[in-house]
Amino acid sequence: MNKSFHQLEQAIDRVESRFPGVPRQEVILTRLYYHIMPRLGAYLNETLKEYGIHESVWMALMTMYACPEQVLYPSDISDMLDSSRTNATRISDELVKNGWAQRLPCAEDRRKIRLELTEDGIRFVERIMPMARERNRALWVDFSPEEKQLLEGLLRKLLARLGG
Repeated sequence: MNKSFHQLEQAIDRVESRFPGVPRQEVILTRLYYHIMPRLGAYLNETLKEYGIHESVWMALMTMYACPEQVLYPSDISDMLDSSRTNATRISDELVKNGWAQRLPCAEDRRKIRLELTEDGIRFVERIMPMARERNRALWVDFSPEEKQLLEGLLRKLLARLGG
């Protein structure tokens, strides 16, 4: 375990000694997520950096690529990435600026704009996908299929508890 987390555990123990009743394991589990998330983001972004993108742009591209017609609304990006509408607009702007997507008017609602993955966007996704797949596999190589299944179930249970 890294040094910063060990120091955090010691701090929790000191609080427990001064104010008994700390739900130690629950605090540890919560703090583990806070320590993991920035490291996970850095891990995923490390490889994407050479392509001039970050994980949020990659996931938006993948979301569009997965759509039957490679078309969606910026609000769909917001929902899929669990991010703000403002952030989804920034990501949409980046996709359009790089030529990976184009904005199209919505026939049903003139106030809405659809995003469509361009041929350049499709080629870009397909160029990066093998590396992204390998990077994901490498991240989880130390986990058995059973451990991954268990962790997925537990994380889904936590997400449901949090209202997600």
